[in-house]
Amino acid sequence: MSDSDPQPSSLDLGSQLGADAGFSTQCFSLYVPNKDKNDQEFGHQRRWVLDAIRLLSEINGGATAIPVEGGWVDESGRVILEEPVIVYSYIKSEPFLKNLPRIREFLHRMGRETDQGEIAFEFDGRFFRIRHYDAAANEGGSA
Repeated sequence: MSDSDPQPSSLDLGSQLGADAGFSTQCFSLYVPNKDKNDQEFGHQRRWVLDAIRLLSEINGGATAIPVEGGWVDESGRVILEEPVIVYSYIKSEPFLKNLPRIREFLHRMGRETDQGEIAFEFDGRFFRIRHYDAAANEGGSA
């Protein structure tokens, strides 16, 4: 690259490749497990993946799922190997912020219903863990 070549930071890559104006810089990713906290496969991961894709697509205009392999250490120190699916979506700020309660409800429900020790998500380069789940809407309320 010569001194006269455009630097990547000054290059309008979107324009050069014919993209519409504007772009998203922040990505929200959630991890859909295939095993519970006791190392048992729960058999309905696909439902959770599709529900996560639908939710994030409704909020941000689209979402992508990638199957991966991983491991985590349980309370006894044993490594649990599993095959989570990462569902990610580049956010649109206003709809994303408006729908945080829906995202929270989904994450907490997935944690409860799949018997997780924790549910993980990433946002803006940070990794978060949910270990205590909100009660289901129909649990513990007064009639």
